Amino acid sequence: MDMHFVDAPNNFYLGAAVNPETGEVIADAPVYYDARDLTTHGVILGMTGSGKTGLGVTLLEEALLDGIPTIIIDPKGDITNLLLAFPDLTPENFQPWVNPEDATRANHTIEEQSRVVAARWQEGLKQWGITNERIQEYRRSSRYSIYTPGSEAGLPISILQSFAAPQEGWVGNEEMLRERISGMVSALLALVGVNAQPVEDREHILLSNIFEYNWRNGVDLSIEQLILQVQRPPFAKLGVFEIDTLFPEKDRFKLAQRLNNIIATPSFQNWIQGEPLHIPSMLYTPDGQPRATIFYVAHLNDAERQFIITLILQSVLSWMRTLSGSTSLRAVVYIDEVFGMFPPYPRNPPTKEPMLRLLKQARAFGIGMLLATQNPTDLDYKSLSNAGTWFIGKLQTDNDKARVLEGLDSARDATSALDIRTVDSALGRLNQRQFIMHDIHEPNTPILMQTRWTMSFLRGPLTRDQISKLMANQRTALPKVEPMPAYLAPPTRAEMGNSGFEATPDYRAPSMSPPSMGVGTAPPPPPMPSVPAAKPAAEEAPPGFSPVEPSLPRTIQQYYLPTEYAVEQSIKNWESWTGQGALNVQTNKRLLYRPSLLTQTQIRFSHTQTNTMETLWYAFVVPNLPRLAYLEWSEYQAEPFDPHTLDPNPFASAFYGDVPQTLSSGSGFKDLQDNLVDWLYTNAKLSVFYNPSLKLYSGINEDKRDFMARAQAAAREGRDAELEKNAAAYDKKIQRLEDKAQTKSLRLDSVRNESEARKREELLAGGETVWRLMKGRSYQTLSRAGRLRRFTAQSEDRVGIYEQELMDIADQLEATEQEMQEALQGIDDKWRKTLQDVQEMPITPYKKDISFILFGIGWVPYWDVSINGAPVILPASSSGISQAQDPSLPSGMSYY
Repeated sequence: MDMHFVDAPNNFYLGAAVNPETGEVIADAPVYYDARDLTTHGVILGMTGSGKTGLGVTLLEEALLDGIPTIIIDPKGDITNLLLAFPDLTPENFQPWVNPEDATRANHTIEEQSRVVAARWQEGLKQWGITNERIQEYRRSSRYSIYTPGSEAGLPISILQSFAAPQEGWVGNEEMLRERISGMVSALLALVGVNAQPVEDREHILLSNIFEYNWRNGVDLSIEQLILQVQRPPFAKLGVFEIDTLFPEKDRFKLAQRLNNIIATPSFQNWIQGEPLHIPSMLYTPDGQPRATIFYVAHLNDAERQFIITLILQSVLSWMRTLSGSTSLRAVVYIDEVFGMFPPYPRNPPTKEPMLRLLKQARAFGIGMLLATQNPTDLDYKSLSNAGTWFIGKLQTDNDKARVLEGLDSARDATSALDIRTVDSALGRLNQRQFIMHDIHEPNTPILMQTRWTMSFLRGPLTRDQISKLMANQRTALPKVEPMPAYLAPPTRAEMGNSGFEATPDYRAPSMSPPSMGVGTAPPPPPMPSVPAAKPAAEEAPPGFSPVEPSLPRTIQQYYLPTEYAVEQSIKNWESWTGQGALNVQTNKRLLYRPSLLTQTQIRFSHTQTNTMETLWYAFVVPNLPRLAYLEWSEYQAEPFDPHTLDPNPFASAFYGDVPQTLSSGSGFKDLQDNLVDWLYTNAKLSVFYNPSLKLYSGINEDKRDFMARAQAAAREGRDAELEKNAAAYDKKIQRLEDKAQTKSLRLDSVRNESEARKREELLAGGETVWRLMKGRSYQTLSRAGRLRRFTAQSEDRVGIYEQELMDIADQLEATEQEMQEALQGIDDKWRKTLQDVQEMPITPYKKDISFILFGIGWVPYWDVSINGAPVILPASSSGISQAQDPSLPSGMSYY
């Protein structure tokens, strides 16, 4: 058998129809599955050896070929085989992945088994019409990744993000977030062996309230914080009862101990390092390429498996609720074995609730759920009434068969066309890789089909070393996990800049701790209490300084950076910076202030097309005041800082550096401020992504991955609508030709004997039990001309005008179907090309949207000392470190 099929856009090539009477594959009768039908979800049932895994892999291969990202939960490890597709199909390709046990059973060496497997895959793919080019396209279509929660074998995944407060906020999302909390708490308690039910058990109630309390207040939780709050809850009551009455402290400590056992194990680090469980990142790369993300959980125990799968499903739910509606398939969530995850009532594991919600709600957002199992007795069939497609393969026992028929019957509604008796009759005759497919969107189902040969090598579960080998390149590209928040880490030189002023990282969070000092220095002590400023004697002033504060116009604002270091600490800092010892120190503890230009602006950007806005802060620190009202401001840009850290008065009596005359009088400062506004107006900009073909903009600060995901959804919907319209037109043409052929066939039959006429009628027109199996949606029926040619070839009478007319109609059918195929492919190519039409559009502010938070002189404190015979001024504030470390300063850090 050499199958001919058409790569019709939006259609999955699953296999071929099977004659129900003989059980044989019907040549030229490919079975296609409309991708949109999967938005109503699908179920695959079949015993071990039925071909269930092969069908699942086939569906995933077709989805990925069509650019649909997938999230795959793989409890057994079979679906990792998706990464084993080899365009060259040589024995050398297969050899590293051949199962040694298969070679032993066949009495082969690994090399011999590789040759056997390569030959079998070459022949199998050839028979089903799959070319090397199609395999290459499959490999290029997506990025394939294997995540191994709690293990270092594949890519690590961090669960910490799952405990973080929701970015969308609490208000207005209460119901959704309480559902999410309930599932997380159930999974977490199951992980420590506590079978607690929502609303009923105090453990569940306490943890749920702790999550809600923190999330209401926008506070991220960690497991460590959760344990501490179990012992000392941040609230006094649960309902009307005092917390110690409902859940005594001794019992809370026991629960905390059980939770602590999670983080006490050395392997816990594998659960908190790696990428966060962020669904958009799991579906698309930063550049917008679809991903096939496999969560391999075969190495986990049941409790751990329930825990991570619940978190994954809850994350998918949260992501789903950020989407707009869609009638096209946007993403696929595939679970290869749902045993124990979706059992019938009254069992209710943590995975069941989010799975049920996805089955009920995900179709409106274009998310297809595909569930597979070899344990058909352990399914909640009533809840699976939301599934629109069923694939039923060979079953193990009569009990399994009876349970499936009972479940299907209970899942039917009044409008269902599913005939249970037809399914019952066919189940007993199924062979390996044969399935009964029932699709509620197709009037001519159920059909009997055999799955095609998979492009992926089905070698069985991969070993730990094999997974590690496959993920080696991606693992090296993982982002570094910061052990602490960035603002607590020692600042780098690049972060400190050349400003002479080190500011706190984020003005929008004024309560955030200031950055620590440079490497090798102690954290800054609390600021010393200020003392009244008294003027020192004029003769004590060092060069370039005056004991009198400069006389400046009131319009010029002045700020004093806090004095954080006593002179003794500043000397120790000097020793750390220079690596030298301060052997001879002379100091009279004179405080000096050097003037710098300090400014911070707020700019509001707006984008009319998406109705989005963003406010950014720009800070500038100029260590040496300019003498002209013009600056190249890009050289002095700094990190935004918190103005509340500045003092309105000097710390103590001090000497002051000179302020240029051009700034201390006249309009110098105002001209400099206008110069900054002009620079910001010209240089401050954001950008958004724009697809002119789709007339689609990204929002401000929407990253490319999220924009490309929206663009792909929009393009897919546009493509599907155009395909449907064009296919319907071609279907009418094909139907007219088939009607015409039927008429000619009847006339031909009338001149032949009755028995021959009856055979031909059965073959072309009356054999509905066979041909109706192949009739799908309009643009799936692309093999009719071949059937007509076989009919005419079987006629013994090759003469007569009717025979020739039938041949002519066959030619017209073939030409029309070829034209249809090219037209549909052209539509698909056109819409794929639109996704490449991405531009970056700049957004610039209006001058009226530039406002100043502060603009004035910042006085930076220093100590005047002599070290080892050289006069040096030392920073009295951590904000002066970068200036003191500037390599352009004279040796010994002498400023005069």
